[in-house]
Amino acid sequence: MRRVAIIGPGRVGTAIARGLAHAGDAIVAVAGRGQDSLERFCERLPEAAVLAAADAARAGDHVIVCVPDDCLEGLVREVVRDDGVVEGSRWVHTSGRFGTEVLRPARLAGARVAACHPAQTFPDPDTGYDSLPGTAWAVTADPADRGWASVLVTDLRGSPVALGEPARTLYHAGLTVGSNATTSVVALARELLLGAGVDDPAAFLRPLVLRSADNASGRGVEALTGPVRRGDAGTVDRHLAELDAVLPEVVDAYVALARLMLRQARRAGLDEDACSAVEAVLDRYERKR
Repeated sequence: MRRVAIIGPGRVGTAIARGLAHAGDAIVAVAGRGQDSLERFCERLPEAAVLAAADAARAGDHVIVCVPDDCLEGLVREVVRDDGVVEGSRWVHTSGRFGTEVLRPARLAGARVAACHPAQTFPDPDTGYDSLPGTAWAVTADPADRGWASVLVTDLRGSPVALGEPARTLYHAGLTVGSNATTSVVALARELLLGAGVDDPAAFLRPLVLRSADNASGRGVEALTGPVRRGDAGTVDRHLAELDAVLPEVVDAYVALARLMLRQARRAGLDEDACSAVEAVLDRYERKR
């Protein structure tokens, strides 16, 4: 049984703590700066002692750090400065952006370290916890530490996938585009359907978006459909004219997305004359801005 300390009791930290508790681990301590997050964490895991970060780290043999990317390096240095690293303890952070280098101060203080990032969304702690089974995790660790880090992931009912340190930023950029950018685009699509008088946009969007995402993740640009893929410059022109009249603030977004789709359509074999026709429409609206 692991004795786990969580530093960062937000949506990710709380979901992971629940997952580890379900696996039989003891969640012994939690540290965080947001009172609301701490209260929500303790409602779900009342056995955890609320401590300062260094004290929490000393309480666990496994320290799971789930703070925002830009806070991670400073947090690690702070805990090391305050003698919070126990010799032989195992430290894991859940940032997608960083590998293990950001944990180097903890390693030098005697910890073993790994970076384990779940390819999953955490809109709230409970939904995140429910989504953990089957989630792929990018695991970056030295060979001697890859085993225990992978066991941690499998105990969370996830699938560990080894990822080298130099690949972390590109990997994280890919997930950010695939998840966060998709959310923004679907939210925009929902807004457009509501503007068209569709009372239940989810009835149209849910099957379309889910199928499109599934096709694209498996087939890449070959899954692209729609007016840009077909080279229907007139349809693209009509879309932009309507948006320019009723929702001009989204024209730039449509043009940017259409340019990305056009680049992909070229790769998928769209005729160059058709590409040029669509490009001319996009250029015209971009000049108007």
